[in-house]
Amino acid sequence: MINIKKFLILIPVVLIFAQSESIISYEMKMANGKGNSRNFFENLVDINTFFDNDLYVYTQFEYSVPPLLGANNNDIDDILNIIYAQYSNDKYDLTLGNLYLLQGMGLSLHTFQNQDIDYDNSIYGIDINYHINDRFDIFSSIGYSNVKSRINPADIEPSISIKNNVGIVGTKYFHDFFELHYLAMTYNQFYDSNDLISLMNLSNDLGNHLNSMSDYILNENPNFKMNNIEHNIGLGFMIGSIDLYIEKSLVYYNKLLSERTDGYKDYMSLYTNFLGFDILYEYKDYSTTMLYNVFSNPPVVFKEPSSALIGRNLHTIDFSNEYGHQIDINRIFDNNLSLVISYAFALHHREGYDDRDIFNSNTYDDLSLLSDLLPYEQYFIEFSNWSKNGKLYYRIGYDYYYETSFEKTIEAKTIPMQYAYKFRDGNSITVYAEVQNKYDNHSYNEYDYIYLSPSYNHFGKWSLTLFGDIDLKDKDSYAVDYTVNLNDSQLSLFFGSQKGGLICANGSCIQQPDFEEGLKVTFRTSF
Repeated sequence: MINIKKFLILIPVVLIFAQSESIISYEMKMANGKGNSRNFFENLVDINTFFDNDLYVYTQFEYSVPPLLGANNNDIDDILNIIYAQYSNDKYDLTLGNLYLLQGMGLSLHTFQNQDIDYDNSIYGIDINYHINDRFDIFSSIGYSNVKSRINPADIEPSISIKNNVGIVGTKYFHDFFELHYLAMTYNQFYDSNDLISLMNLSNDLGNHLNSMSDYILNENPNFKMNNIEHNIGLGFMIGSIDLYIEKSLVYYNKLLSERTDGYKDYMSLYTNFLGFDILYEYKDYSTTMLYNVFSNPPVVFKEPSSALIGRNLHTIDFSNEYGHQIDINRIFDNNLSLVISYAFALHHREGYDDRDIFNSNTYDDLSLLSDLLPYEQYFIEFSNWSKNGKLYYRIGYDYYYETSFEKTIEAKTIPMQYAYKFRDGNSITVYAEVQNKYDNHSYNEYDYIYLSPSYNHFGKWSLTLFGDIDLKDKDSYAVDYTVNLNDSQLSLFFGSQKGGLICANGSCIQQPDFEEGLKVTFRTSF
């Protein structure tokens, strides 16, 4: 959170420009359930202010006692979540405040905020992008960031807090057929002893490295500072119907409490249209195995599902230590039938183990033989279409998921289905369903789940949705949701139980807790 004193710094800047127009949105969420439910009361206010002299100011306030995730926001110094001011003209773009930056595909720098996962790695400082001419830009950023995150996705509050002083400089070149960028980035990091103790719980090589020094860490309570340097270059160009993008980062850092080392991050994407099929291939190789990344959020290179059951087995990427690839194929046929196919595969770099060639077909013969490299494989196929009269819609697919982690190996097969029917006057009925078989290879337990959610929409004015989350061998959950749209406002009432699960954004995930036999209220409005 931002100290309220920092808000006062921007007030003189805003007051210089007297005439403005603001758009304000408000969201309230509250829940009260039984048992181990996480009760919460959240209030968010977003203010977008546009001034006559091309100045734009964004502020976000939060009052949450308690929030669903994170610490209470009821102190005057904590209610301001975000503030930044932007000014643009023909020669430069200037931002002051929270900096949300993306250079290239984010191999070295991608800062973002996501309220659903209680994550914000923004840099508080100043960013300028100067346009030398139509071909060249130069950019620079400087600031401070205290990045809070969780070692265990099930933690309600962040378990580590890493302080950073950041400096960035770079350039971009634009051509008719290609674009090129270069970025140099340095950031001084500070880890206190509590951070080091928390990082010992990581299930990877960095966690193993710190556990090898557990006596020293637990008895001496050391702090640690280091200066990280990154060089990032990206090149994208078009050749006919082919779009190719390549990006590389070189990273120089310290092993925590140890010697200087280096690493790298590579990414490549290739897109083309062949015989009406849109084909996208992506490759990743992220290898900074002893670094806990705070500003790097590169492409995940797998398809992030939005469905209930598939999402509960979501792959949590390790941006410091993973290599793999993905292919996506999409086509809409002449009869409007839509086809989606995706395949993703990944392995981990492990100290003491040789990497495997992911371009050798023999690698995929028996994934159980690759358990030391923590293999991940997932493929998905889906068909969807509307009937000729435009009233009936269907969508049906199949998803296969396999992943080995340090704790377990999961294999899951899921069939998602959706059917919708539009009546003559505009109201509609939608039925969404999933069936899943899941097997845990470590505990030798097999699970069968059914998820069912029928919904009725009344001319866009209100909707009624039922939820059935059925475990054929354990406890079921049922709920109902009523949502009504009132001009510029929306009110949603949810009553019943809801199973928790992973929620992810850009590869960062948290475990949303279960909710038992209670009421949730969501209200949104803007003015």
